[in-house]
Amino acid sequence: MPDTSPRATGHNRERILQERHNLFMKEVGPRMILSMMIAAGLPFFFPDTYGETAFSVWFGMLACIGIQSFFIVRYYNRHSETESLHTRKWHRINIYLALIWAGLWASFPFLFLPQTDAITILTCLVILTVASSIPSVSMGVYPDIFISFITPVFLSYFAFILLHVPEAPGIIKAIPLINLLSLTIFSLFIHKTQISTISLRIQAEQASQQASKASASKTRFLAAASHDLRQPLQAATLYAAMLRNSDSPQPVIVEKLDAAIASCSDLLNHLLLLSRLQSQRLKPEKRIISLADTLNPVIDEFRPGINKKGLSLSVSGLEAHYVFTDNVLLSRIVRNLISNALKYTQQGEISINACLQGESLLLEIADTGIGIEEAYQGDVFEEFMQIDNDHRSIQNGLGLGLAIVSRLSALCDIPVAMASKPGQGTRFTLTLPAAAMGSTTTGSPAATTRQPYDDVTILLVDDDKAITEALSSLLESLGATVSAHQSLASALAAMETAIEAPSLLITDQQIGPGTNATTVIDATIRHFGQTIPALVITGNTAPDFLSQLPDNVDVLFKPVGADALTRKIDEMLVRPGVVQEASE
Repeated sequence: MPDTSPRATGHNRERILQERHNLFMKEVGPRMILSMMIAAGLPFFFPDTYGETAFSVWFGMLACIGIQSFFIVRYYNRHSETESLHTRKWHRINIYLALIWAGLWASFPFLFLPQTDAITILTCLVILTVASSIPSVSMGVYPDIFISFITPVFLSYFAFILLHVPEAPGIIKAIPLINLLSLTIFSLFIHKTQISTISLRIQAEQASQQASKASASKTRFLAAASHDLRQPLQAATLYAAMLRNSDSPQPVIVEKLDAAIASCSDLLNHLLLLSRLQSQRLKPEKRIISLADTLNPVIDEFRPGINKKGLSLSVSGLEAHYVFTDNVLLSRIVRNLISNALKYTQQGEISINACLQGESLLLEIADTGIGIEEAYQGDVFEEFMQIDNDHRSIQNGLGLGLAIVSRLSALCDIPVAMASKPGQGTRFTLTLPAAAMGSTTTGSPAATTRQPYDDVTILLVDDDKAITEALSSLLESLGATVSAHQSLASALAAMETAIEAPSLLITDQQIGPGTNATTVIDATIRHFGQTIPALVITGNTAPDFLSQLPDNVDVLFKPVGADALTRKIDEMLVRPGVVQEASE
């Protein structure tokens, strides 16, 4: 909503004054040139009415006024950045220019038309009216300047007719006054229209700025909320892993705890992804990928949930196809669509099929769920839109899944089509660019075999005591030697007694005031004089932070499960050259 406070109103008033000044000054130069051309050429249309003296006086005045106008306009153009701020000063200067030009044109009938007839005077009045109405549009922002110009001119013609052509008809005598009145009214109308236009443009700019601020504020809120909620969830996740692996496991409690944590984690991941999409900092990295290698792990994630609900799963056509797209973002799109299908399908099946159509590959995710009413089909891709979650159950999410699908598909240039019938189910079709088999770009796969942690030493720095205790307990239960600290000073003190560099450094993004992950990593590298694998575990999902992360630092976002953490540690410790360098 636009700010209507007195300060905002005053600011708008100043903006309007500045805008109309800029508009007026933009046209000053062309107006002067046009006036000089007309003034220089008009006397030649009356060769029988001017004498040598009149001719000299006219062009002498024209030269004097023209030179003044030229240097005034030239000075303004050369110093426009500073002079444009002095609107009142240049308003007075423009009134002066209007008056001297008015004096020139007011002298014309007395110099060139002393013995003419009424027809010639009428012709001059028509020319003068046309010439005066042309600049009235741009001069309308300052009607007082325009009226200062036309008033002396038309009053001069009125006086000339009364003095030198008293026999002229009354209508001709009245024409100068009629023209003066009509042009004055016209200039006031133009003034009102232009001021309204300027005001509306300023309000539109302010509304756009406020919308941008609101969007940025929403993005920051999503990131901040995600960060704050991830902290306790991280500790709960690690303690759940310890409870599951304890000597006296409690499977029912662990299952419910894991389910609650998984729901919250999924919601936070959606918020994180939405924050990154809204910040426009997420860029697709397209390459040729195997459809089966990319999507089979995603499908396997949902097999237990599908089996638990008694649904059948049909998958066909993935093995033989390759596509050109971002494998991570495609996985997210398909994951959200399968999750949506599982959520709203109580009986029947979920099918995932791929087939070629020309140079494209059609990937279909279909279900036999509740379907979507036609009236709602245009809204399901909107944020926080849910068709069948009236009670806003957290297990059913926040209605971000399909909104993220829409944004990611647009980002990756993947058209998404939806067909749905209530009671029969829904089918989503992705149109992917097909690629030739065997031309995939392969990277270095992460290790899938659990590495023994008996010979692994880990330096852990996190200012949250609960996180530090839970994470160190988990890693120690896996055989690692952990040196855990809640400040950089404590970690540096421990480094002094360390015999060798740690195998891995794990740190939070922010370690108290003035200390962040970069500070911790740099201090550790300086102390041991070598590169050390570094992992940042953080709840900070702000777009600015995400864009500033170094490429050589691994990042996990809280809450991090035990399996995800150990997979990441395994991946980092098997990178070629990293372990060797750290143990030299």
